[in-house]
Amino acid sequence: MVHCDQLAQTTVITLLPNRSASWGETRLFIFIICGVMLAIGTFWAFAGAWMILPFSGIEAGLVAFLFYRVCLATYHKQVITFSNDSVLIQFGRHFPKRSWRLPLNNVYLALTEPKQKFSPVKINVSDGKQSIELGAFLNKEDKQLALLNLKAAGLQIKKYQQAD
Repeated sequence: MVHCDQLAQTTVITLLPNRSASWGETRLFIFIICGVMLAIGTFWAFAGAWMILPFSGIEAGLVAFLFYRVCLATYHKQVITFSNDSVLIQFGRHFPKRSWRLPLNNVYLALTEPKQKFSPVKINVSDGKQSIELGAFLNKEDKQLALLNLKAAGLQIKKYQQAD
């Protein structure tokens, strides 16, 4: 998802991964799946195949852990703030864990066209010294929207290349 907010002297573009389920819905799904797996393991344990129970517990724990990690990854976001003289790029989940401040007069977009027809374009913001990829988690339509918002905020495309 791409959100663009215009303030008095700044433009804020927020890039978020698409999230099909909230944390509460994911937690409910984890409890249902793990409950069914543990119920089946308990049934087989009472039927005499008690060796199933530890593996059922390990399987339920692994499924719960993996669902948690996938859900956690959907809460990452990138915030790009344009002011009069600089561009502030922040990455993080609940608060900025990494940030860069680049001078606006040196910043440009570097696009890399993918080899596959249905893959999205790779968007990098660069100042000539460093290059920062934006929206790696976005789908093709959201990347196009992000690119339009970045152009509207004043960034120009200076590099356009094909993927190797």
